Parts: sequence; C-alpha cells; structure tokens
Amino acid sequence: MKIVNIEHLVDKFNAGECSAEEEQILKGWLHQYNMEGSTGLSDEDLFSAQTSMLEAIEAVRFPKAKKLKLWPRIAAIAAVVATITIGAGLFYYNQSKLTDQSSQTAYKSDIAPGKVGATLTLANGKKIVLSEASKGELAEEAGISITKTADGQLLYELNKQGQTTENKINILSTAKGETYRVRLPDGSLVWLNAASSLTYDFALNEIGERRVKLSGEAYFEIAKDKAHPFVVSTDRQQVRVLGTHFNINSYTDEPVTATTLLEGSVQVLAGGKERLLRPGQEAKLGENGLAVVEANIALATAWKDGNMAFRKTDIQSVLRQISRWYNIEVKYQEKVPDYTITGEVSRGESLSSVLKILELSEVHFELKGRKLTILP
Repeated sequence: MKIVNIEHLVDKFNAGECSAEEEQILKGWLHQYNMEGSTGLSDEDLFSAQTSMLEAIEAVRFPKAKKLKLWPRIAAIAAVVATITIGAGLFYYNQSKLTDQSSQTAYKSDIAPGKVGATLTLANGKKIVLSEASKGELAEEAGISITKTADGQLLYELNKQGQTTENKINILSTAKGETYRVRLPDGSLVWLNAASSLTYDFALNEIGERRVKLSGEAYFEIAKDKAHPFVVSTDRQQVRVLGTHFNINSYTDEPVTATTLLEGSVQVLAGGKERLLRPGQEAKLGENGLAVVEANIALATAWKDGNMAFRKTDIQSVLRQISRWYNIEVKYQEKVPDYTITGEVSRGESLSSVLKILELSEVHFELKGRKLTILP
C-alpha cells in the first residue's frame, strides 16, 4: 500500500497540471470513498452530496467557525475525507493498479530499507556484530549468559548464583539502517531505533537503582520492581520509573527530547525541574525548557511498529528520520524548504516509496548513490 497527499493532487488538478497517473489516483480515491461507485449516482451528484455532508459535519464540530471555503468539485470530497477519515488529505492506494513507466524508472539507484542488526560491546572490550552472529549463546560473563534468540532478540539470563556482576558494562549500539531488541538482565524489554546506543550494567538487579544510558531513541517495557527503580539517563534528562511502557527520543540532532508514556507513570527530571507523566502524555524538553503535552502515541511509537509516520512534521525532521533508517546523507542545495509532511509508510519499503511521498508534497530532490540533495 502506498500513500499520497490528496490536497496537493487536487491543487494540481484544478491548475490542469495532473499527470495521467495522478488523475488515475484521484479517480480511484473517489470510488474508494464512495463504495466503489455502487451508489449509482453520477460523479456530480456524489460531489454535491459530499459537500452537503461536509457542511453538516463542520457545523457540529465548529459551530462558531466561519464557513469553509471549499475546493471546487473534487475538493469537496477531499475535505470530507480529511474531516472524518484520515486527515490532511491522505489516500492509500494499490500501486499495482497504476502503471506509469516514468515513475517505474525514476529511481534507478533505489536503496533498500534498514534491517535488524546491532553491535554488542562486552565489558572486556570484545565486539559482537549481532547480524552476523548465529543464534544461541554468544558469551558468558560473571554468571550471566548472553544469548541470541531465533527471532534475533538479545537475551540476558542469570545461570550461576553467588557471582558478582558489578561494573560489568555492556553497550548495545545500532548504526544507521539498523534496529534491535534486547531483554535486559532484570527482564525489561527494550527496542533500539537506528543510530542509537544503550549502555547498561550486568548488575541491574543487584544495585539500588537499575540505571541505563540512552543515546538516540528507544522504546521501553520495564519489568516491575518496587525495590529497584529504573532510571534512563540521556544527555539532557533523567526518566525514573517503577514498571511501565514508554518511548524516549533523544537524538542529539533533534531540537527536542520527547518522552512519551503509554502505561504506568514516569518522572522526568531536567534542568532542575521535575514532571510526573500520566498515560497519554509526553514531556518535551527543548530550548524553552520542560513542558508536558498530550501525546500522539501512534506517531511516537510508529517506528517500533515498523512504520514511518509524519503529522505536519517539518521537512528537516522527516529527512533526519529517513537519513537514519536508509543510511543516506541529506544535503540542501540552498535554504531549507518551509514544508511540513503528513503521511505514513512501512519501514520495510525501499527508499523510493518514501521519496514519492515527498514528491507529492512538492519537495524536489536528486538522489545519487547514498546522497540525497534537496533542490530549490
């Protein structure tokens, strides 16, 4: 499944600039949201009915708002769909039904998506490239067995009693284009996003606090242990929990560190301030300090569920995510475009699928090898 931005296509349609493929997309979109044409109405009657529906919906949702200026004809349905279905004019379509030789040959240097992989650095300095390691036991240190499972997960298990594991630091790191999952010695489960690292001690269960250090982004499902609070440190903040599910985005090239809570409660400490989050909230730490807002859970955890999702996301942030997952370099030929992107695509798709979303959002670029240049 692919995603296009209907709003941009409607603008091009009204200006007489739609390509044959784009007109096919608009036609398919029209039929999809009108029961594949089974109503028996003409296109003109359908547009009229949808326009009336939009006005009724808007009257309920925004009773004091001014009457919306509707696009002519096809735009009326676009606004209805944006209101009640998927937002921002997004339309999912089956690319196999649309054939266009020019689009099929536009990405001769296409790039495959990222994969499951990481590097584990043991306390003795030994490095294990996990994508190359066979399943089974990888190492044993101080009574802790480190195993790679059949599904590619890293697993720590205590197999000998009475041995100290203090000061046995491990580092799990992903490069661009890699993601990995680890079950820590205390039973907590962590998903690590691309270009990230997690530093932790074998002695998570034995010391007063279970402390880990994060660089980049990770999703945590913390094993409950009231006697040993779990603390995640980044370069900007600390997050303290007992047992909960949450996501932290702390990439150094992002202007904001975001901590998103799904279950339980977490305490965020930064800059001398402290905030307690409840499920559905997000702590944002930026140049203006620490603030708590309502979270978009699906957006924050899309990467963990195998997707890239954007909701009015500025083009720089979008391209940083693309750069990390597809391991490419992004350059701007002139000033950074003032665009926002709304869309969603599977992280299993090749780079060209993502670039097509950018194209439909009027972003122009040139791809040579692993260098993506954003054009004026």
